[in-house]
Amino acid sequence: MSAVPGELALVLHTHLPYLRNHGVWPVGEEWLFQAWGTSWLPVTRLLEELAAEGHREILTLGVTPMVAHQVADPRLAQDLGTWLGGQVWRSEEQRWHLHLPAQIRGLAGFYWRRFAALAEYHTEVEARGGLLAVWAELEAAGVIELLGGPATHPYLPLQTDPALIDAYLATGLAQHERWAGRRPTGLWPPELAYRPRARAADATRRPRRVDRQGTPSLPRTGPVLPGLEEHYARHGIDHVLVDAPTLVRAAGGAERDWTVRPAVPDPAAGSPDEVVHDAVLIGEHDVAAFARDLSVAYHVWSPSAGYPGNAWYRDSYAIGTFGCHPSWRVTAHDVHPDDKAPYEPEPAAAQVERDADHLHGVLREVTDPRPGALVVAAYDTELFGHWWFEGVEFLGALLRRVAADPALTTTTLASRLTRHPPTRRLALPESSWGYAKGHASWVTDTTRPMWQELRRAEQRARTALAGGRGSTAARTQVARELALLAASDWPFMATRGQSVGYGQDRVAEHARHLHELCHAIETGSEDPAAIDTLAAHDDAPSDPGPILAALDPSD
Repeated sequence: MSAVPGELALVLHTHLPYLRNHGVWPVGEEWLFQAWGTSWLPVTRLLEELAAEGHREILTLGVTPMVAHQVADPRLAQDLGTWLGGQVWRSEEQRWHLHLPAQIRGLAGFYWRRFAALAEYHTEVEARGGLLAVWAELEAAGVIELLGGPATHPYLPLQTDPALIDAYLATGLAQHERWAGRRPTGLWPPELAYRPRARAADATRRPRRVDRQGTPSLPRTGPVLPGLEEHYARHGIDHVLVDAPTLVRAAGGAERDWTVRPAVPDPAAGSPDEVVHDAVLIGEHDVAAFARDLSVAYHVWSPSAGYPGNAWYRDSYAIGTFGCHPSWRVTAHDVHPDDKAPYEPEPAAAQVERDADHLHGVLREVTDPRPGALVVAAYDTELFGHWWFEGVEFLGALLRRVAADPALTTTTLASRLTRHPPTRRLALPESSWGYAKGHASWVTDTTRPMWQELRRAEQRARTALAGGRGSTAARTQVARELALLAASDWPFMATRGQSVGYGQDRVAEHARHLHELCHAIETGSEDPAAIDTLAAHDDAPSDPGPILAALDPSD
């Protein structure tokens, strides 16, 4: 065992799009409450428990501006309390669902205790100022590092206006500073996407070709644009996340099937994969890029496998009947949901311990022959608790094992950067953490109209607002609708087949609002009451001043 411990940088990305006032069930505020109530709350409770045990530099938590905006909304916070109470009531319904098997009805108490405890914790958190206040306290105490993000989570490599990229960053980072009390120096780029200095790929046009993995080769138009690292440096960001293939490709690694977990290489073999074990500087700028280690991260979650698929874990898709919590386990992947075996909490808890032991062993396998090496494991926060029912318990088990192991330690990205400033520079390729690590998850024939609508909206907004035309209220709302239209979530939904209609409807709705506002400005027919109603409906970003200034430099 080396005297220099290996370091685990666990990074969680907390994000959902703006869902307030945009539908309830199954997509809309129900989605928000599921993530908030079953992931963000219990993960935060775990962090507070670990902090009380004396642990510091536990993990790095990315919180996007859209999440921050929504968890600070008093009406949504109140409604989450109602939603959690509804989950407790659902437990009682399950108890008396006499046509269900006794084993399923017997889980009612398990769910009742779980959701009653979450409701109580939510009440406590709100009394302390809400999740944002607790997250800020945890950072101030050295327990976590908070990462920022651009306004509405736009897909930055395909943005064609550098002024808007700067505006989205300025808007998001200023909002973060207001609630966290400090400006973040680290950022989770939306979709871990990156573009070097180059002409932008044009997602509004048909690709020249599409490879067998769906990655489009898009025509490139317009002037040469700054690399994204130039924007980050301009806004005081000195470290960002990318996916492993971004650094591996830059280091000369061969292409491969990136959906498959790579083996841990022999450290003496000089594999390009070794590049992921510390940060590198991007090009000529002093912005460090950290990459997640897929040989570790894919054990938990990958495009094709991961711990949550174990037979003993709860199956999120076997939902049973009305008035019943999902109460069946994975059982086997070729078993129809109606034929799944009942969920059993105790064997599932035992499997959590086995999986935490296993990943702890994988971390040692990676770090023991690499003294002081860094392992970055990055996931959506919503994986833990929401998508993987037992995920929060797994996090706690793993983090406590690492804390008890003298050969391992946890770190935040900022701490690692301070103690081990990188010296290696690499020119990074255009990339993302999506399918095939390119644009395939956001650019298809289905999403082309979305990108075309975004470009039309940008041009219409510039034209309508030019020269300071329009009232402050109308101009502000145009900037908001454009920012909401630019969210990366909408094309992702369409491409991956997840609530396709919802994503398309949101694009159409925000575009319609923008064009109506622009028409009113252009014709001098503004209706102040209608604008106020729209502003109450779509109130994010709360201060889109930088976006408005990018659209009309005279502002």
